[in-house]
Amino acid sequence: MGIFFRGKEKYLNSIEWLSENSIHLSKPTECKPQEFEFLRHIVKDKRVVWLGENGHNIREHNMMKSKIIEFLHKEMNFTVLAFESGLAECYSANELKKEFTDEDFLKNAIYSLWATKENLSLSQLIKNSDLNLIGIDINPSSNPDLFIKFVQQLSPVVSKDVIEKIEYIEAGVYKWYYQLGQYKARRKKVPAEMLHEFEEFKEKASAVIADLEAYLHEEYVLYLENQELACKVKIIIRCLQNRLYFVNHIHHNHRTYKKVREKRMKENLEWVCQELYPDEKIIIWAHNLHIFKQYKTFTGFEPLGAIVSSEIKEQSYYLGLFMYEGEIHTDTGQPYKIEKPPKKSLEDYMHQVQSPALFTDFSQLEKNSDNKWIFTKTIFLESGTMPTLFVPRDQLDGALFVESVSPPEYLKRNKNK
Repeated sequence: MGIFFRGKEKYLNSIEWLSENSIHLSKPTECKPQEFEFLRHIVKDKRVVWLGENGHNIREHNMMKSKIIEFLHKEMNFTVLAFESGLAECYSANELKKEFTDEDFLKNAIYSLWATKENLSLSQLIKNSDLNLIGIDINPSSNPDLFIKFVQQLSPVVSKDVIEKIEYIEAGVYKWYYQLGQYKARRKKVPAEMLHEFEEFKEKASAVIADLEAYLHEEYVLYLENQELACKVKIIIRCLQNRLYFVNHIHHNHRTYKKVREKRMKENLEWVCQELYPDEKIIIWAHNLHIFKQYKTFTGFEPLGAIVSSEIKEQSYYLGLFMYEGEIHTDTGQPYKIEKPPKKSLEDYMHQVQSPALFTDFSQLEKNSDNKWIFTKTIFLESGTMPTLFVPRDQLDGALFVESVSPPEYLKRNKNK
């Protein structure tokens, strides 16, 4: 009995410590951006803030992240939001944002799983301020017309022939993303005839993009005195390089593609930080499993947060979001109920504090008997269902916990993520 009571006492002491060393927040529907004032001290020396989420399609995570972004932008001069969405689509939408309604901006920029009513305030913030949206992903995220529309605005710098070639690339990329994606999603073999047609497109696309790159590099040199125009030409080149990378790897098996996608997102993020916005403070919106900073699976998969340059790591604060109960959706729109987290899991400890939302900073902690679970292998439920072991302090600098969650209110249903 003595061992049992000592174990229970340690558990209760850990909960008491957590309550006393965390920031208690209002529930997401009532929480205001001002409640994140505590971040001013925590991230005052950081250039990059990573905002994770423990699964997509979570209404309350969207709400809290949008409010954190508003605080960081308005109060701490973070001026770039890098989304886990297509680089070409996000940049093009940002350049054309005055032409869009708040809803259409979200629909045209990011993956549709985040094009939700609770993110409309974020859309308004981007459209009406100097907060710039950029993507870091190679997967297309909205529609094939958006990048073309951006490129067309650069006429006559970009000739009609160039625009037609880019139209060919965009149409093909989207076509094969959807067609091959249907087979990949069902784990089915692609028919030989279809695969042959894809290989023909891939060969031609490679030659077309090589020609475009050569031409645009010449244009870039010609317009160096016009920094804004030169930057836009540089963006087009980068977007085309991403399209080629995507076409060359989309047919890989799921495990291989995950690795090459992560590698390219890492390269895109470094390019954004070092070349596109070298003097700006940046917020990253992505899944927790993309932002873990020392993670590696038994298959050798390492996420963006782990493989990014040491320079960016040193400038970063990694914040993961978690949840305890409720119902959310899969990426294909199927509802499911979150399972009850096991005792002494990250979610269980934070749930026991009995706050609708809770923030805990790991970055300044010294290990003691009450918080050692943060420094040792602890379970969390990936997407609210899959027990996963990690050392919280090794992977994140802080955790934001939401007690109860629900599905987003979609502006349109996801078809491409």
